[in-house]
Amino acid sequence: MARSADSAATEKRHRFLITLNFAAVYVLWGSTYLAIRFGVRDLPPALMAGARFTIAGALLLAWLLWRRVPLPPRSLLLPIAVTGILLLSGANWLVTWSELTVPSGMAAVIVANLPFFVAGIEAVRRDGERLSPVGVLGLLIGFAGMLLLMWPKLRGLGAGSRGIGEFKGELALLGANLCWAYGSIYARRRIRGIAPLMGVALEMLIAGVLLTAAGLLLGEAPRFHLTRSAALSVAWLIVAGSLCGYSAYIWLLHHVPAAKVSTYAYVNPIIAVFLGWLVLGESLDWRMAGGTAVILGGVAVVNTARVRTGA
Repeated sequence: MARSADSAATEKRHRFLITLNFAAVYVLWGSTYLAIRFGVRDLPPALMAGARFTIAGALLLAWLLWRRVPLPPRSLLLPIAVTGILLLSGANWLVTWSELTVPSGMAAVIVANLPFFVAGIEAVRRDGERLSPVGVLGLLIGFAGMLLLMWPKLRGLGAGSRGIGEFKGELALLGANLCWAYGSIYARRRIRGIAPLMGVALEMLIAGVLLTAAGLLLGEAPRFHLTRSAALSVAWLIVAGSLCGYSAYIWLLHHVPAAKVSTYAYVNPIIAVFLGWLVLGESLDWRMAGGTAVILGGVAVVNTARVRTGA
């Protein structure tokens, strides 16, 4: 009886942790798009992201070492570095850079296409998951939503526009999705046997140092103006986005199937669009609402479609 009670308590605690971490990924990450939009007004993207992850990584690593959490074996240092580069130096920097030209709500909606990238990468892997015809339909629905969102720019091509340059922010977000999808799958398969938060701390620290170095090499230092608004934005990104949100995301990757973890893409855009409209007065017209609904519908179809494992 005692063993049964202990087992039930452990299961209850595990369910609570899953719920808590999903709440952090769903809600806190949705607010980070607004924080990034505020931050890039005064801070250049690479140095802003670099400061965010260097500080967050150092704080988390110090806390873990104080708790005597063991460092990972040398064999895992390369996979940890690759994961940090893909998820943070690559994907997060591209999102930050994109918000120089793309509204925060729009950025979140485009990032909502992430499950399509996860499904596509899995489909081409030898031992990955194959999408059913219903899943392919979901991909097409998501593509239609993207067209609806970008229709004003597409219609203006050739009429005095800068061509593909008009879409540099949107293309950067699609590149961020590619980096994030591959990095998530890579981390789930290659990083095992260590405390998840230790991996998170090292990934953030590595990415932060690389982004800071890149920002200095790109000549961003003269444009680094730490205003009160920018400082608050970076502080929120450190606490809500990195220490809470990213840590929760990595923890979930080790305890929940990747397809379920990617469902945060349903909630983040809604929160980001609402906050962008409420705080910054970003557009919330029928096209934005329709494109968001269509993309999230496609995500729902992809995530609920039955899959079969490749041979």
